[in-house]
Amino acid sequence: MLGLVVMIRRFVAAARTAWRDGTFRGAVSGILILLVSATIFYTLAEGWPVLDAVYFSIVTGLTIGYGDLVPTGPVSKIFTVLYALLSVGLYVLVAASLASALTKDAADRRARRKHRRSED
Repeated sequence: MLGLVVMIRRFVAAARTAWRDGTFRGAVSGILILLVSATIFYTLAEGWPVLDAVYFSIVTGLTIGYGDLVPTGPVSKIFTVLYALLSVGLYVLVAASLASALTKDAADRRARRKHRRSED
């Protein structure tokens, strides 16, 4: 349990660090805009409930693709291809930014510990 708390704490710290980067904020904003757009599109074009449309949008963007929901119309299929191309890149950018922030925070923690030890 303690390990989970430490991991969550480090993830939140990394998210704060990443949030200072304009590229990260832009990618998160882009994901949210795409997610809302795709949800609206699938709700209107496919007639899916909002929860199903959000679920499909996230599963497609993360390249999970369970196959339980599939677009049926040609316009929906074209939209899904374009949505997947855009969203996958943004999800990767967010993940890379978080990973970079995690390593930066870890290096900063090590440097602070080393500095404290040298003062003693």
